[in-house]
Amino acid sequence: MEVSTASSSYTQDPSGSGLYQRPLTDGERGMILGIEQPSIRELIRIHTFADFHSSQPTEKVIPAVRNAWKALRLLKSPDIATTFGDGFKRYQPCSGSELDQWLEQTFLVAESKSTTEDVVRKMQSNRGYLPVLYLVPQSNAGEAFCGSLILFISHWRTEAAGTFKILDQVFDYTDDLLHGTATSQALNSYTLGSEVNLLTPSMEDILMPNKESTDASKSRVRKHFENFNAHLPQLDFPVQGDTKNPPANTKLSRRRYTIASTSELVGACRSHSISLTAAIHSAYLSAVWSVATPDSRQKNYASLMPAQVRTRLPKSSPYRSQGAWSAAQFLMLTAQAGQDYMSRAKSLKSQYTLADQQTWLFEDTRETSAQMLNHLASMHAAPASMPWITSHGVLDREILMARHGDLQVDDVFVFADPLGPGIVFGLWSFKGMLNLEIHWNKSFHSDQVIESVLDGIEQVIDQELGIQLELNEKFLLEF
Repeated sequence: MEVSTASSSYTQDPSGSGLYQRPLTDGERGMILGIEQPSIRELIRIHTFADFHSSQPTEKVIPAVRNAWKALRLLKSPDIATTFGDGFKRYQPCSGSELDQWLEQTFLVAESKSTTEDVVRKMQSNRGYLPVLYLVPQSNAGEAFCGSLILFISHWRTEAAGTFKILDQVFDYTDDLLHGTATSQALNSYTLGSEVNLLTPSMEDILMPNKESTDASKSRVRKHFENFNAHLPQLDFPVQGDTKNPPANTKLSRRRYTIASTSELVGACRSHSISLTAAIHSAYLSAVWSVATPDSRQKNYASLMPAQVRTRLPKSSPYRSQGAWSAAQFLMLTAQAGQDYMSRAKSLKSQYTLADQQTWLFEDTRETSAQMLNHLASMHAAPASMPWITSHGVLDREILMARHGDLQVDDVFVFADPLGPGIVFGLWSFKGMLNLEIHWNKSFHSDQVIESVLDGIEQVIDQELGIQLELNEKFLLEF
């Protein structure tokens, strides 16, 4: 039978097992196919970090976070406990003992004096595919809590902005479990299995329920791809190693800038009628072209950039507050080689606005997904090393909240674990401070080239906008 909820794409197995399932989308199947391939680590698994502190003692915070993770599954996002198989996304309601077993498997607490780097390296051998929430205390029993929370989650389940939503809700539940009664009462009175009403349909079914692509939508989407293809062959990022080398550790270089210089940059962007995202994106491309090979410098930029649709849903949609569904729809962005900085920034800003168009969201999604699948299947002809970009909280308008009652989040960052050539550049702001980050696999790129790209971004912002970005802190991590 069908679930009598908005999650009508799920049906119950008639065998009486209690299993609920819906067909995987083409996009989900593609992601899952990637992670099932033999490799040293799960391909592009998302790692989202949040450093936080509380006035409550460590021995109270740890069980509160554990129960918050349970509350998230039962009261908000049962999708964190879904599995896949035979072309279906599946959910199995559980008994009390099975719920405890799931918690033991997916909520972990680091040993004393462990670092986040220790935890990530330990988790790299985990191929269980279920999301894992890892608490890393830096305080001792009896002391006010301080530490980190790390969410490890497969990319087929959600995108970076979705992980921020998940952690936001974990923090909200944690604070209520420490200081309130609503979450405890809801858990105490809960009927196991009721959570199936909260299972999320696919992005396509959320945006286009009971609707199919029209000839007009097929034409619109085809024109987007034709424009993208007209800019090929695209700019690539130089590889220092051999592209056939086996993958090594992931490295991450991150720069966080002061509130004052971030504010000055925002003001400069407004005066030029460009967005902060477009300003940084254009500077990033200037820096990439500057380190490219002579042949590649003549190539246009053509790349995919995820824009998440969650915050673009109507306010009445129950899925706006759900983090555990894949809400990323790709924009196909282009820029001409030799274009000046400001023209490129304005063009990029204009291209971003596609994500706000009602037709793109609610009429073209199915066709975009279908044509994107064919496009990705043909990407074997694309350069091995691409300069990717993702934006959190600027284009996507979503980032972790800094305060959840007594809990205060001090810092956030996110990366996916690249196993091949290519770099991923990310930008976001948190507590008024701009963050720029590149992560890459050290088997293919040198620290010096990566740092030169970040240096180049700062230089372009200074030259073009007259803003000298002042560092608050600099990070170089290896996992």
